[in-house]
Amino acid sequence: MNEEQVFQQIALVRKATLKMLDGITEEQADLQPKGFANNIRWNLGHIVAAQNGMVAKFAGTPVETPPRFFQLFAPGTKPADWEGNVPNLDELKKHLEEQPALLQEALTGKLDDEAAEEFLSMKTVGEILNFTLYHEGVHTGTIKAIKAQTDQK
Repeated sequence: MNEEQVFQQIALVRKATLKMLDGITEEQADLQPKGFANNIRWNLGHIVAAQNGMVAKFAGTPVETPPRFFQLFAPGTKPADWEGNVPNLDELKKHLEEQPALLQEALTGKLDDEAAEEFLSMKTVGEILNFTLYHEGVHTGTIKAIKAQTDQK
């Protein structure tokens, strides 16, 4: 697996995700239009938590993540259940900006390693890391759709 290309793809996808933040207000980030399971803030935090969680689980390499991110943004969580402080957009943006370099630092030389367990028939750390790009794209699409709904208000 060509590590340089994988890490370039991660940076490219993340740049697109960060671009989605342009013009989003704190208030807009918390709106949840009818038909959506979560809001923009949840989707942003979920991208960070899910990618770091998958790396920790399947590569056995923890990536620094505030523990609260897993409580707020793990699969199955939702904004309606949030209690206490929730990261603001600047904090989420900071984690999104820093994550690609942290992933590269943690995973360089490990992409061809066998994963701790198979995931959706993917057997190596690199294959699973590549899957996280698809996952991020799904959530970026959801953010775009929510943004379009909330821009009309």
